[in-house]
Amino acid sequence: MKASTFLAFGAVTLGLFGYTLCQLAGRTPTRERPAEVARAAAAKKSGDDGPRAYRDPRDERDARDTLAIALRSRLERALEAPEEPPPLPAPNDRLEAETAFEVVMDKIEGLADKGDAVSKRRRKRLYRAANDAFAALSNHLDGQNPHDLAALEQAHVRLKVMLREIDAGPPGS
Repeated sequence: MKASTFLAFGAVTLGLFGYTLCQLAGRTPTRERPAEVARAAAAKKSGDDGPRAYRDPRDERDARDTLAIALRSRLERALEAPEEPPPLPAPNDRLEAETAFEVVMDKIEGLADKGDAVSKRRRKRLYRAANDAFAALSNHLDGQNPHDLAALEQAHVRLKVMLREIDAGPPGS
């Protein structure tokens, strides 16, 4: 091949590489998208840009439902994936933390109600997802508030019972 052909291919390759970098630089990471979708839906309905600026309880319920759908989908994909990504994105506020915990607990309750055998790999991932969701919930609840403290204790009991139901324990056990 001629040197001019190599130069042309090199220029095209360099151009494509630069274009790809420019396109990827503007994207948000995939793990943040479900939360952004829920926040955008809530902000669109309320007409406000604030994450918790709900004017009507129905708006909060709609935002919670939208977030739950996104988190269920993410959890299901994470449980089936061959690699070990975090099952759910880290929640940014209390609404996301509560919804993530509910989604994981609902998934575990569904598996426990079916009574089917759960593989060791799946139990391990469910254990991690449940503990991550509980940790996020405990970070967003106020331990000085009696209502939050009671909710946290109730969530902890529910976590232990549900993990026992599917025989999920800490890694290495």
